[in-house]
Amino acid sequence: MKKTVRFIGLGPSCVDASPKEEGKDTWGIQYTWRHWKPDRIFVMDDQEWIKAKNHSFSVPIDVVKEMRDTNVPIYVSKKWEDVSNTVEYPINEILEYFKPVKYFMNSIAYMFALAIMGGYERIECYGIDFRYFNDLGGEMKYDHNWLDETHCGAFWAGIAIGKGIEVVTTKRSCLMKPVYPNDPSMYGYEVSAKIQSQRKERLEKSKKIQEKKEPERLMVFRPPKEGDTKEFIRQVESGNVKPVGEISVKGYEDIIISEK
Repeated sequence: MKKTVRFIGLGPSCVDASPKEEGKDTWGIQYTWRHWKPDRIFVMDDQEWIKAKNHSFSVPIDVVKEMRDTNVPIYVSKKWEDVSNTVEYPINEILEYFKPVKYFMNSIAYMFALAIMGGYERIECYGIDFRYFNDLGGEMKYDHNWLDETHCGAFWAGIAIGKGIEVVTTKRSCLMKPVYPNDPSMYGYEVSAKIQSQRKERLEKSKKIQEKKEPERLMVFRPPKEGDTKEFIRQVESGNVKPVGEISVKGYEDIIISEK
C-alpha cells in the first residue's frame, strides 16, 4: 500500500497538483477527472441533484457519461444504477470506526475518514482551500454552508493529525489557517493588526463614555411583576431575555425609571 494520498479539490490551489505522481494515490471530487488521473473519485451528493445541476447549465454536461469514462471507482452515498463503476461508500464501517462522530459536511470529510481508516501516513491537500479572500486580499462572499464545510474540513484534518498522519496544505489554502490571510495563529502570543485596531477602538470608546464625552447605549429589560429577581438578572446576563428597547445616556442620572 502507498503511504501518501493526494486529495484534489476544485479550489484555486488545485493547479499546484501535477496530473499524476508515482508512489502516491490520488483521490478527487467531481470534475477532477478532467485534468488529473485519480485512483478514486468521490461524488457524495444526491444523484438527482447532481444530474439536475449539470443539465441546468447553459451548456448541459452529461455527467453520467463523464463518470463512466473515468474507469475508476467513484464513491457515492448510494450506487448509481446507470454508472457501473460507482461504489457505495462504506458508511457503516466508517461510523463504527469513528464512533460516536457523525460529522460529514462535504465529500472531503468522507475522504479524510476513509484515508485515516485506510492507514495512510501522509495526506496532501490541493484545491481544498476554504478561501474567504482572493489573492489580492479582496473578500469573497459565500453562503453560510461554506462555514459548515470549513469547520468540518478543519475537524477532520485535526483527527488525522491526532492519529499521527501528516497533513499538508498549499500556500493559498485556508485549511487550518486564520480566515484573514497572514494573520497570526498563536492566541495570547500574537495579535493581528485587525484585532489590535478593534481593541484600541473599544478602549477609546470606553474612555469617552467614562468621561461622559459620548453616550452609552443601554439595553432595557422589563422584569416580570412576580418572580425571582436574581434569576431574572441571571437570565439577562446569559442572553436569554429579549430587551424591550434601548436608550443612549451619558450618565445613570439621566435614566428615568417608570413603573409602567
